[in-house]
Amino acid sequence: MKRVLKLSPFVSLTPWLGSGKLVGFNVGPDNCIYLAIAQKPLDERHQINGASFAKSVPDQPNSYRVVALREGKPVLDTTIENERFNIHDIQPLKEELLLVCGRSVYRSPTDFEKNGRIYSRDGKFAREILLGDGIQNVQTTPAGLIWTSFFDEGIFGNRGWSNPIGQSGLVAWDVNGSRVYEFQPTADLDSICDCYALNVASEEDIWFYYYTQFALVWLKRGIVKAFWNSPVEGSSAFAITNNHVLFRGGYEERDSFELYSLDYNGPMELAAKLELRDVNGCLLKFQRALGRGSTLYLLSGDAVYCVDVNDAL
Repeated sequence: MKRVLKLSPFVSLTPWLGSGKLVGFNVGPDNCIYLAIAQKPLDERHQINGASFAKSVPDQPNSYRVVALREGKPVLDTTIENERFNIHDIQPLKEELLLVCGRSVYRSPTDFEKNGRIYSRDGKFAREILLGDGIQNVQTTPAGLIWTSFFDEGIFGNRGWSNPIGQSGLVAWDVNGSRVYEFQPTADLDSICDCYALNVASEEDIWFYYYTQFALVWLKRGIVKAFWNSPVEGSSAFAITNNHVLFRGGYEERDSFELYSLDYNGPMELAAKLELRDVNGCLLKFQRALGRGSTLYLLSGDAVYCVDVNDAL
C-alpha cells in the first residue's frame, strides 16, 4: 500500500531562467541550490555517419548565468562569459565556483580536455583541472574536496581514454585537481560498472549506490563503514540518515519512492512506498533528482520540491 505525501514547491526557478536553458542543477555543502543557465542556444551534439555524439566543446563559446538560492532567496547571481566547454553541472568550491563538463576527449598524453572549469564568484576564470570523461554526479565538501562518480563510459573508456580517469567509478580530488581517493571494493563488494547516485552528506560521510550489485555503500573517512544490497534496481538518487534511506524509484517507476530502514547487522527493510503529489492531488513527475544528506531535491518543470527522510517517516 502506498502512502501519499502532498508537497508545495520549495522554490520556483522561473524568475531566474528567463530565456536561458537550465543545464546545471545541484545542491552545495552550504545547502544552497546552484543553477547554471546557458544564455545562448546549446550546441551539444554532432553527427558522425548518422550517429549522434555528445560534444564537450561547442563550435562557439557560451555564457552561463550562475545562481545560488538559499531558502528561495538569491545569495549569488553572476554571469560567466565565453566558456568554451558545454557545462552540465555546478558546485561551490570553497570561495570559488566549479563548473563541470561531463565529457572529456583524450588525444595524447599532452593533449586532453580539462573539463573542471574553476571561476571566482564574480565570474572570472581561475584555472582548469581534469576530472575525467563520463561524469555522472559531482558534489563538493566544505573543505573543498570534489567527489565525482562515473557512468559506464567513464569507467570502461571512450572518447580516446584507454586508461580512464574514472575507472574506479568514484574519485575524490583536491581543489587543484589532484586525486586523493579512488574507490577500491572490499571482498564483499563488486567493482563499480555504473555509479548511479552519490550523496556527499558531510566532510567525512560519503554514500553512493551503483550497478551491477545495486549496493548502497557508506564511506567514513574514505573507509567502507557499511554496505547493503538494495532491493531497488536503477535508482538515480537517494536521501540518507543513519538508519533510513529514501530512494527515488528504479528503472520502471521513476516517480515512485521507497523508504527503507537500515539494520547494520541485516538487510534493508521496506518501511513505506510513497507517492508525491502536489497540493491539488496530482502526481508529480520529476526531470531531475539528487540527494544531499537527508533531503531529496526534485525538479518538476520549473519548480523544486524537497523531501526529507524525516518527513517520509
